[in-house]
Amino acid sequence: MNKIVLFFSLLILLSGNAFAGKNDTLQYPLDYWFKKCEPHQAHYIRVAFKEGDWWHVQDIYAQTGTLCKDGLYSDDSMTVGEGMIFFYHPNGKLEKKARHIKGKLEGLVKIYDTAGHLVDSGIYTKGIPKKAHYKWDSDGKLVFKGEYDEEGYGVGHEWEYYPDGKMAAVGNTAVGAKRDSIWTFYYPTGVMSAQDFYDKGSKMGRICYDEKGEKYEATCEDAPAQPVEKPETINNRFGQRYQDMKDMGSGDAFYSFKKGTYIVLKVYIDETGKMTNVDVLHTVHPKVDQLIVDIFKGITKFKPATKGNVPMKSSYEQAFPLGGTL
Repeated sequence: MNKIVLFFSLLILLSGNAFAGKNDTLQYPLDYWFKKCEPHQAHYIRVAFKEGDWWHVQDIYAQTGTLCKDGLYSDDSMTVGEGMIFFYHPNGKLEKKARHIKGKLEGLVKIYDTAGHLVDSGIYTKGIPKKAHYKWDSDGKLVFKGEYDEEGYGVGHEWEYYPDGKMAAVGNTAVGAKRDSIWTFYYPTGVMSAQDFYDKGSKMGRICYDEKGEKYEATCEDAPAQPVEKPETINNRFGQRYQDMKDMGSGDAFYSFKKGTYIVLKVYIDETGKMTNVDVLHTVHPKVDQLIVDIFKGITKFKPATKGNVPMKSSYEQAFPLGGTL
């Protein structure tokens, strides 16, 4: 779908003449989290029309007019997928193609990064992995391997690897591909960093080890990456700088936003807690986008993500509300 078609679609939405109730066709805006929203909050435009008893759903990126998702759903909430469903990155490249039966993954599933490289490949039955599952990083290095029973119960073993090929974690899976028994994690040096104890998916406890492999009494649970500064401090900093820009730029339309407007960032943090990059996932205006990116680049302290008692490279998403909410 090109931008001309998208523009026509938006006109329909804004005029209140969406096709709901006519020819079994629906059309409405969705926010970044796929929830119904006001047109000015749209990250996607959903177009859905009946094919027999099923809904054919096409989600379109509102800001580019390119296709995000295309597939069939058997329920009116459009959550139970049926048949092949295709997902696309904002740049138009295929992200994932997967067959669904009653909403469950079935058969070979492949996932690609934004450059078109295969990063995930696995076989499923009724949503549970079977036989083999592999994951690679953007450089093509193996970072995950799973081997499961051929019947599709999900019983098997999983391994995780560092980019240099060293073991990062290993453990068993029970029915449903749930972690089971003892899972062992390692530092990049090969020294054991933690052991988790599971009972059919339920975590029963963890033992922590220092970089010498010696057990110690402390909490070393997994945690996501996060700024050391409190969220309200970052929001206040943005509010002040935004107000300064507004005072200096009277008349510029970008300073006025409707309530509920928001921006979404993806922040990349390395294992030392250093921010390496910031992507704008949901844009508002180039000046505002850049202002928030600059604020994040000015933050020097982050807590890195930890997994298995080891600091890890990771990323996280940060949403900022605009338009009367600061």
